[in-house]
Amino acid sequence: MATRQLRDAIDQEVRIVVTDLNEDMLDVNRGKFEDHENIEFQTANALELPFEDSSFDAVVCQFSVMFFSDKLAALKEAARMLKPGGMFLFNIWDSFEHNHLIRTVNATVAKCLPDDPPDFWAVPYGYYEIDVIKNLLFESGFGDIEISVLPRTSTADEARHVAVGYILGTPVRLQIEQSAPESISEIVNAVEKAIGEEFGYTSVSAKMQAIVFQAHYPG
Repeated sequence: MATRQLRDAIDQEVRIVVTDLNEDMLDVNRGKFEDHENIEFQTANALELPFEDSSFDAVVCQFSVMFFSDKLAALKEAARMLKPGGMFLFNIWDSFEHNHLIRTVNATVAKCLPDDPPDFWAVPYGYYEIDVIKNLLFESGFGDIEISVLPRTSTADEARHVAVGYILGTPVRLQIEQSAPESISEIVNAVEKAIGEEFGYTSVSAKMQAIVFQAHYPG
């Protein structure tokens, strides 16, 4: 989705290079574009990117920074690749407190598996302290940092869709299957019930919130 929006918003003469550590993910993304759309796809590790210094005008990272094992190294790599005056744009999820569907899902799964609750969601929803991230950006060489907190509404047609998506469509499924594979169906049903009771079984609507950082590399 992010790649498509960028391609549609930027002049076709501007080259876009899309990277991911997972080649399968790149293959899925690659299949959504025509050869003439001036997009390159390359497998790469964000901590050690295979590009020359000062080779890009902008670096964009969608909901990934929180997964980097060494965030400072990744931010320094983004700075290294940028031309003077370039921009680094990325977003992260805010905490469970501000993302209500996943808060309820996470709490419900923990109740179902009290002895060994999955911890995957603590990563994408656990890296949200703005001052900590700002300090890392400054340490990486960025300045002129703009921050936007964006509250939105998450919607779904049915609570069942939410339950299936979060339990069967994320790495949490693997964690459950490792510890209690027989519980998958029961957990999906429990999450559907919790979402339905709190947000409605149909026409589900709940708060979601992200934080966007726009950091400039001094020129």
